Amino acid sequence: MLIVFSVRGDLCFLSHRETLTMWSRILARSGLPVCYSGGFNPHPRLSIPLPRPVGVESDEEILLVQLEGDCSASDAEGLGRMLPAGCAVQRIELPAMPVRRVPVRADYIFVREEGLPEDFWLGRLEDCRRQLQSAEPIVQRRQIPGKSGKAVDLREYAEEVSGDSERIRLRCRITPTGTLRPEEMLAWLGIGRMELAGPPQRTQVVWTHN
Repeated sequence: MLIVFSVRGDLCFLSHRETLTMWSRILARSGLPVCYSGGFNPHPRLSIPLPRPVGVESDEEILLVQLEGDCSASDAEGLGRMLPAGCAVQRIELPAMPVRRVPVRADYIFVREEGLPEDFWLGRLEDCRRQLQSAEPIVQRRQIPGKSGKAVDLREYAEEVSGDSERIRLRCRITPTGTLRPEEMLAWLGIGRMELAGPPQRTQVVWTHN
């Protein structure tokens, strides 16, 4: 079973593990034929193929649930009523066979705080657009806990930047080596979280199926 759901508000501060725990409890209450692992402490077989960064809202999160029995769309309709405020089911799919989904691209939206001057916002947008159009590397130092970090060329992942006086949209590639982190996006834009009207938003993810 494939569940597409959105995350808004304070719920965006849940970690990947906490999000899986939330869904584990919801599915346990639902009575759906979810497949569990063996052993002394069995747990439901769930996965989120593209975990949402902590502190980022999302329109299209995907949860994959392994089932051990038959299930219909009507059986799963009640899931949405069990979710906490800030989380909503967008759609549920029951593919005949498992399909491997690989993310290749994602869009992020940043909304300007009302008190931040428009000229500054538009200036940062234009600077970043100009950097992408040039051939020069856009290098940042990626922080790695317990290590000295490494240099990352944002051009490897940043595909397009656009926007207006209210919002900036950044389209990022997702590759086998990774993608941009929200902190790296904000550092490149030269904008702090306190200068945003709300959490960053991941609005769209493009997947390949194989």
